[in-house]
Amino acid sequence: MRFCAALSLALSAVCLHAQTDGCDALPAAKPADINALAGTGLRLSKEKKYEAAAGCYRKILALDPKIPQIQLNLGLAEFKSGRFQEAIAPFDAAVKLDPKNMQARTLLGMSCYGARMFKEAAESLAIASAADPENAQLHYYFAQSLLSSHQYQRSLKEFEWLQKHDPDSPGTHLLMAQALDGLSRPEEAILELKAAATSAPNEPNIHFATGYIYWSQQKDEDAEREFRLELEHDPDSAQAWAWLADILIRRNDYEKAKPMLEKALALDPTVRIVHLDLGIVYAQDKQFDKAIAAFREAIRMDDTKTDAHFRLARVYREAGKPAEAAAELAIVRKLREQSKEDSLQKVTGHAPELKPEQ
Repeated sequence: MRFCAALSLALSAVCLHAQTDGCDALPAAKPADINALAGTGLRLSKEKKYEAAAGCYRKILALDPKIPQIQLNLGLAEFKSGRFQEAIAPFDAAVKLDPKNMQARTLLGMSCYGARMFKEAAESLAIASAADPENAQLHYYFAQSLLSSHQYQRSLKEFEWLQKHDPDSPGTHLLMAQALDGLSRPEEAILELKAAATSAPNEPNIHFATGYIYWSQQKDEDAEREFRLELEHDPDSAQAWAWLADILIRRNDYEKAKPMLEKALALDPTVRIVHLDLGIVYAQDKQFDKAIAAFREAIRMDDTKTDAHFRLARVYREAGKPAEAAAELAIVRKLREQSKEDSLQKVTGHAPELKPEQ
């Protein structure tokens, strides 16, 4: 008989509508107060006043944290506010209180996804997807979580399911290509991307992704063709400008590469290769201060890669700073054993953002 009244929330919501606009004025000292708090929380949620509703549910949980429905309601209020990180704890509590509650399990997985905690999202979505095997949306987010947590082999099975049920989806082909690239199967990845381009020739990122795989194989002519195709469809693709410029850097054509890099930088300053390549251009022009700043920014964006450290060491040496050069080379030696190449999934962008009202 533990607080049974708290679980029949809808019955009291209408009566409470006229009593108060929120929970601040409501008492929260004894079990008898739970019904009023719960009803007001429900009303506020229906009015999309999620932050206020969350306050009601927190008051209840301060009285008794072991009411699964209230933990679920709090999680929903946080989730619909787009506060995915804050939604995780109440959904996790709801699952622990009622392990068979697939709604709580699914929302826990989706909250972890929204918080970019992809490994944890995959764990919960695996269970939710198994319980609802025909739910394409669950398969998609489960597959994306596996891919984003670099579980490429497991993700393939999910993408195969998506391809079977939605064979013409360019997004699924792109995700499948990312998984195949992560498994070092570039030829198969390119076939997936070509299938995507056939079904949706104007889909963003398809030609860039194809070009990136060619680029990673040193097939620069093929890569350049694909990057230019991407720019025909999307002239503001910072990534296409950046990697097209990098091909010119490989050809030592710094003069042509520089304006492309500057354009990419203006479009999106978070593309790391732009800073690396600008550093190379500045170093070539003996603009050492600018080169050092560019390489340092590339290092700040990813300090596990050796390329910017090695280039920075060379600039320090040319600039007459042997101690700084030696320090960078020491870092290069330390990183060399653990350094990994970028993957298509990492370069083409993060997993799609989660919309709370989905």
